[in-house]
Amino acid sequence: MSESDYFGFELVFKSVQPSIQTKSDVLIAVVHWYLIKNSFRNVGLGDDKTLSESDEKSELLPEGWNSNPHSYALRYVNNGQLYILHGIDSEGTMIVNLLQVKTLNVSNTTFQIEDTVKALKGSITTLIPEAATVLDRIRRELLVPVFESNKKDGETQTKKESEKIERVDPVRPVNPLLVGPRFGPGSVGSDPLGVGNVGRGDLDPFGRGGGMIFEPPGGFNPLANLRRPGPSGIVPGARFDPFGPTVGTNPRAFRNPDPDPDHLPPPGYDDMFM
Repeated sequence: MSESDYFGFELVFKSVQPSIQTKSDVLIAVVHWYLIKNSFRNVGLGDDKTLSESDEKSELLPEGWNSNPHSYALRYVNNGQLYILHGIDSEGTMIVNLLQVKTLNVSNTTFQIEDTVKALKGSITTLIPEAATVLDRIRRELLVPVFESNKKDGETQTKKESEKIERVDPVRPVNPLLVGPRFGPGSVGSDPLGVGNVGRGDLDPFGRGGGMIFEPPGGFNPLANLRRPGPSGIVPGARFDPFGPTVGTNPRAFRNPDPDPDHLPPPGYDDMFM
């Protein structure tokens, strides 16, 4: 890393240098500076998990930040989200963890204090000769896990919300009155005369079949019906029932209009009007 990569550390460290007492203080000061460098802002001490608009955001460590020997608790905000930094000096090992309050995502890293920090005053490379390695570990082990978890949580939430939007395709209702197979061109058991469609429209308004009109093959053609001759007063396309009894096997043939025995009065019947 070049000197420009440590820009801002000297200013931050000078602001807290008079209060530096231990090497663990130096490590926390370095972590604090790296958080500030990555757009975090300090909003005080402690582990209060509520964020108020009145919380003052600062690039500096707050007064009393190292008043509790070997234990640290600092609050930060980044992009409107609250984070809590904890540091504990446990028998020469500095354990640092970062908690994202909203998601409860937490990351941690550890350093051997004596092997890491070599001085209490001076430049960052004087304080920590392996500063580049330490900062890279802070990035990979402390920041990246929290931010990657936040990204995954956001993607998961977006996916869940998209799954809630159900696509409803229109489904043709099934008419329980329709029994048996539907006839269609080329299908097994097809009905070339269209008999299978007679009356189907009365039962299935969504079907292609007509009502009680006996349709020719190919379906009902209103234009053809307009040209078809029929009895006067009959609506084109409507069913026509012959008047009187029919003759033979042809249901549409008209009977001879002359009276037959069924029309004659019974024997002995006297009607003055006859």
